[in-house]
Amino acid sequence: MAKEKPKAQSKESRAESKAESRAKAKAKSDAKAEAKADKAAAKAKSKVEAEAKAKSKAKSKAEPKGEPKAERKAEPRFAVIQAQGLQLRVAPQEEHILPHLDHEPGAELKFERVLLISEGANVHVGTPLVEGALVTVQVVGHEKGDKVRVGTYKRRKKYRRKIGYRDSLTRVKILDISMPEGEKRGKHGA
Repeated sequence: MAKEKPKAQSKESRAESKAESRAKAKAKSDAKAEAKADKAAAKAKSKVEAEAKAKSKAKSKAEPKGEPKAERKAEPRFAVIQAQGLQLRVAPQEEHILPHLDHEPGAELKFERVLLISEGANVHVGTPLVEGALVTVQVVGHEKGDKVRVGTYKRRKKYRRKIGYRDSLTRVKILDISMPEGEKRGKHGA
């Protein structure tokens, strides 16, 4: 049983196999090119549709409608206060959490460190505080914050400790934001 050696391919058969492989490769590349062209056409179509939508929206915004729009609601009064080292944006009837305050639940407090008061279009900015402005709050209750875990160790000494703590917090409700009436300030706060 002697092994038969494969016959040497003739030049013609090799040329035919090369031609077949080239034809297959060309067919594959043509299919890829068609797929790319389809994708590009779909993308262009979606862009054109998006631009047309944007133009129609812009036209509808620019053209006034038959009915006049109702005036915007006046924005409620809000203030920026400084309390317990924090600056907070507060509005009436909101609840906020502050670091622990030594007051019983139900107690009313007044914060005099008011940095800004806004009443719709009128904004009173303090330099640094708004003179005579007060924010009245009521203590709702006391609570604890999330647990904070801290790990400590000393290298090469087999010393590891896990320490955790929770902040004491106070929940307050904003009752009123008041500003002195009739006090007109001159130009540049003079």
